[in-house]
Amino acid sequence: QNGWDTLNDGLTFGFQHGVALGWPDATDEGFGNPDAMRIDVEQDAVTTFQTSMDDDFNTPGAIAVLFDLAKDLRKVGNILTHGGDSDADVDGLRQKWQTLTVLASVLGLQPVLAEDSDEGGLSEADIASLIEQRLAAKKAKNYGESDRIRDDLKAQGIVLVDKPGGVTEWHRG
Repeated sequence: QNGWDTLNDGLTFGFQHGVALGWPDATDEGFGNPDAMRIDVEQDAVTTFQTSMDDDFNTPGAIAVLFDLAKDLRKVGNILTHGGDSDADVDGLRQKWQTLTVLASVLGLQPVLAEDSDEGGLSEADIASLIEQRLAAKKAKNYGESDRIRDDLKAQGIVLVDKPGGVTEWHRG
């Protein structure tokens, strides 16, 4: 599940952050359609993917390329989601997302957007509530309960980051 979450975060990057990054077509009807995307076929990711697939359908090698692209996008996505500024090249991010989308489509992999998902995952309100419960447990020196909440969130793909001053930030991943 964690591997798919990483890949899906990369595949949904443009849908989640395209408008904020100023991509002019991010609100267009056909946005995200791999058939309409034009990618640089000479870039390393594409040539490595093609070489892997030409090598007796070496799908593990091809999927490794997808994960490399997705991990980079996920990292920037987490920063953007939590209000941080990314110094990443906007055009480079777009090219990386389009490359991932096109290559993943070759293997039949498509993004699952949050509104399309039938998973019962935690909402942001649920996560905030659990973080508050964890903070209360820590203040009461009930470290067992605090750790249990952290572990439960981690098992659901939520990573907590404790900051100075009793602030806890989180991200999926």
